[in-house]
Amino acid sequence: MPPLNALRAFVSTARHLSATKAAVELHVTLGAVSHQLRALEEFLGVDLFVRGHRKLTLTDAGERYFREVSVAFDSIRAATTALVEPGNRDMLKLRAYTTFSLRWLIPRLSSFYAENRSVELVLSTSNEPVDFSREKLDFAIRLGNGEWPGSIAERLIPNIVAPVCSPSLLARGPEVSKPIDLMRHVLLQSTWPERRDDWPTWLAEQGVATLDDFSFLYFESSALSYQAAIEGQGFVMAQMALVQDDIAAGRLVCPFDRCLDRGDFTYYLIYPEGRRLTSQMETFRQWLRAQCAAFNEAPSSLPSA
Repeated sequence: MPPLNALRAFVSTARHLSATKAAVELHVTLGAVSHQLRALEEFLGVDLFVRGHRKLTLTDAGERYFREVSVAFDSIRAATTALVEPGNRDMLKLRAYTTFSLRWLIPRLSSFYAENRSVELVLSTSNEPVDFSREKLDFAIRLGNGEWPGSIAERLIPNIVAPVCSPSLLARGPEVSKPIDLMRHVLLQSTWPERRDDWPTWLAEQGVATLDDFSFLYFESSALSYQAAIEGQGFVMAQMALVQDDIAAGRLVCPFDRCLDRGDFTYYLIYPEGRRLTSQMETFRQWLRAQCAAFNEAPSSLPSA
């Protein structure tokens, strides 16, 4: 095997057809490059260059050798870049919802990184449908009935909803003692299609057949509607899993002991059928499953469904 420095000098000189330019590229002296080239030719027993007056050309043997060796160097360079370049090392790409990320996932990520510092998680948020064939994603967390054609769906946490509001809103009134009393308040609602049925479904379960006499304030995302509720702007139909911390801290309260379990319509981790999970994907998947199991098994002071 020829010395590596001699091969580097040869590839650079052959590419530029100039020992001077090769010396600049390699940050060595012209004499060092010339010495490496002579050493390589002696090792191979073949002339690689025709040295003319102020002109350097490759011999036939030199051209063949350059083609083969330069390919090898390109492969080494690509493999090294893929291994050590920031953004490529153990990168895991996950798509989730903004509200779910802010209120459930992100507060738990510190435990993931405490044990998996080499994994680089790229978390993006969007309400748009996921297309694994067009997007470079490893996983997505979606809200639905568990059926996404071409994808494996693993259920995460229950989707139990109930009205919540700030304690200050309850204190200043009007009084709310039964569901029909909510028509005297503003109902906060996300415009996201997957959440539009929460209020009608819950109210129907309580015997309220029409929404004609209710006042609504609409927000682009559930995160905004939750914050509006905390600020005392009205009642929001909340996903209990996403407001537990606010209820525990007293920022939100449940005026009724009546929840609605949406059943299979809940959050899932999805990924393409037939995809081989990398080690970092499997690590994240198992961590997420453990987090969901701990959450689902933890005692709760929230009203039951």
